[in-house]
Amino acid sequence: MLRPVKMSRVVVAGSKNVISPVVEKLHELRLLHIVNYNGSQPQFEMGKPIGKAKEYSEDLIKLRSVTRYLELNKKFPDKAYPESQVLSELDNLLNNVGADVTATYERIVAIDAEVKSKQDQIKALTPLAVLPLPLEAYYGYDSLATFVGTATTSVDADVARVSPVNEIYSGSAKNATFVAVFVPAEKAGEVSSVLSEHGFSETSVPRLEGNVDSAIATLGGSIKSLEGEKVPLQKKLADMKKQYEDLMLATDEYLSMQTQKTEVPLRFAETANAFVIDGYVPADQFSRLKSELESAAGGRLEVSLIADKETDELVEKGEDVPTQMDNPSLVKPYELITRMFAIPEYKEFDPSLLIFVFFPIMFGMILGDIGYGVMSLLTMVLLKKKFKTPGWQQLINVVLISSVWAIIFGIFFGEIFGPLGLWGKVMGQLPEHELEAVKVAGLYFGEGVFGSLGRIGFWPGIDIFPMDRLASNAVLLLIGTSVIIGIIHCSVGSILGIKTELAYGEKKHAYFERLPVMLVQVFFGLLVLGLVIGQMMLVIASAIVILVAMVMLVMGPEGPMGLAHMPFYVSNLISYLRLLAIGLASVGLAFAANQLAFYVVMPMLSGGATDSAEFTIPAIIAGLVVLLAVHFINFLLGILSPFMHPLRLHYVEMFTKFYSNHGGGVEYSPFGHVRRFLKA
Repeated sequence: MLRPVKMSRVVVAGSKNVISPVVEKLHELRLLHIVNYNGSQPQFEMGKPIGKAKEYSEDLIKLRSVTRYLELNKKFPDKAYPESQVLSELDNLLNNVGADVTATYERIVAIDAEVKSKQDQIKALTPLAVLPLPLEAYYGYDSLATFVGTATTSVDADVARVSPVNEIYSGSAKNATFVAVFVPAEKAGEVSSVLSEHGFSETSVPRLEGNVDSAIATLGGSIKSLEGEKVPLQKKLADMKKQYEDLMLATDEYLSMQTQKTEVPLRFAETANAFVIDGYVPADQFSRLKSELESAAGGRLEVSLIADKETDELVEKGEDVPTQMDNPSLVKPYELITRMFAIPEYKEFDPSLLIFVFFPIMFGMILGDIGYGVMSLLTMVLLKKKFKTPGWQQLINVVLISSVWAIIFGIFFGEIFGPLGLWGKVMGQLPEHELEAVKVAGLYFGEGVFGSLGRIGFWPGIDIFPMDRLASNAVLLLIGTSVIIGIIHCSVGSILGIKTELAYGEKKHAYFERLPVMLVQVFFGLLVLGLVIGQMMLVIASAIVILVAMVMLVMGPEGPMGLAHMPFYVSNLISYLRLLAIGLASVGLAFAANQLAFYVVMPMLSGGATDSAEFTIPAIIAGLVVLLAVHFINFLLGILSPFMHPLRLHYVEMFTKFYSNHGGGVEYSPFGHVRRFLKA
């Protein structure tokens, strides 16, 4: 599981007479990850498309233009179609239905453009209502120049100065002065200069007739008529989408498959009479690939296995071996988190299993509330029914498993929508005098369990279940727990980093970079532990190991500069305190919500009543509204923060020790297609 699937390099060579059945069989098998031919061999040239490649490509483009008009998305299929039905309806779908959809869509676009034009005309006409002129008075002159727009100051005197012959009309609307100036054409330049001195801004006048109000009314009527025409057209498109959506998606899949098959020879090398395919196949599937292809080609084909040594030489030269992650179904969802960072290289470890182990525990430790955990669990169950695509399903499953851990930690912390609130009501509470005695003795970690479970603790006098995360002793214990988790998490990453470097032949990086990093982090944690518990021998031994690790870093690939990373290694461990800190923030907000509702809002609105029996109905309603609002906000934060921070601890603190140090791998992508809308 921690290693990708072992791959074998294969070469397929055969006569061009059998290229079609070979391609068909390869597509059906979905086993061969094809390595594109780069044209480096002079005796071979790039392959050429086969069959109806051009026709399939054109049909696919035509179909996708229609599906774009209908705004189809690659949804989870409601039904699957046999290829025979797709073929029988292909011509009608592309031509008749496609033409109808295109014409309807284009008419809607034309209506939108026409409506926009008329709305712009109304916008331009509205200010002109303050001027006493019909619309035809603004245009159609040969000997007159017309200026219509807004001015900041009066223009009459200055226009008359440069052009004694003039007609000027003005009016005010919306804190602006609108003017219409008519002067002889030969005075246009001088008048334009004068108007600019008055802050003149010209307005375009639509070429219409009649008064402004009637023109606006006519345009408004036209807009209403156009909108009325548009509604049934939109309904028609919606009905066509509902009727043909699944068939169009199935047809898209069919044409995509045919295009894929007819154009794949572009990735082959070929001569006048033969073709060669280079690629990778899972090692345990080579025999099946060989027998199936040779059978499909009638023996006119050779499938050769390249020796592992030659494959390793190609890898050393920089060629990527495709990576196929191999995890059980329970771990599969966590491959999403791996992919978000990078695909593991072929010789690297696949961290999905490690994420499966650590991520939910970290999530649960941060959230740690039965109430929030159950809410999260129910939310994910509902979303799982709504979002059925593989990516969403993986993400939902990750949070689903993590929510279970949140409930488990919620039981340990005794939290149901806050610390020791509803839990105490359900399980019973210790007598006040016992609680005070424990607190005075400095042994208080929480109320402990009282009732059917009795009292549970590590040793007599120290009851630690359930743990009140806001108690001082509990905080100290959780600090230690967070650091220990950090040491284990980083150490696992460092061990895998050592093995990865050795797999690439980098012994110096393995023993004088990865190993000392692990030693520094482990023994720094032990040194701090020794100081806390007062064990000086542990402190001294840890300090010696840390000094040895520092010497090893100096001997490493970076030399003395390797010591510059020491603060980073220490900060890696400190970063795990977020498991405590983010959790405490959530607990604090939940505690504040309960206190605010039951001990502030309800008593205050009940006239200062201290007994809950005296609370008024309005006060209870107001308190519950505040309670629900704050808890809902805390729940949203409680889903986001416990997801993002463990993600960060994996990507930054752990992955940097062993993962994708060479740039990330190439995912195994065999030639073929997983049918979604077509029946197998």
